[in-house]
Amino acid sequence: MELAARPVEIHELIVVEQQGSDRTVFEAECGKGTYVRSLARDMGRLLGCYGHICALRRTLCGPFTEADMIPLAELEALCDRAASGEGSLADALLPVETALDDIPALAVTRADAARLHRGQAVLLRGRDAPISNGTVYVTVGGRLLALAELGNGELIPKRVFNLNGLTASSVRKEGV
Repeated sequence: MELAARPVEIHELIVVEQQGSDRTVFEAECGKGTYVRSLARDMGRLLGCYGHICALRRTLCGPFTEADMIPLAELEALCDRAASGEGSLADALLPVETALDDIPALAVTRADAARLHRGQAVLLRGRDAPISNGTVYVTVGGRLLALAELGNGELIPKRVFNLNGLTASSVRKEGV
């Protein structure tokens, strides 16, 4: 498959270990959207040989490090225990908002939250309307509701979440 060329950011690329004449272990620090397998392929082409990835491990992504990782077997065990009523999976995981630290938050009213939860856009008017544009994460009553695009006084939902049982009817009934 041929991938279209595009600019990427490689902040650091170091040789960690040389394993014989045909294997090298690298550590790369790169920008988002970098397809590391293509980097190996391109390096091989420049060296006049074939380059490919034997193993790939992500050790950092946004605010998350290896210390935040949960091995698959442990995650499956947590899911099994939660399914049998022996605890909560949410207690073992970081809150979703942790991944949204670099995105501005916008609190909305219950009525606006109900519209967003149904996938409908909301017009934000008045002196308290935000004047910025771009992606925001939307909260209602301190709870994450959606990721949305804000522009020209309109809030358009892109991803609506149903976390902790938050639904359009509960937004209206509970007064969240």
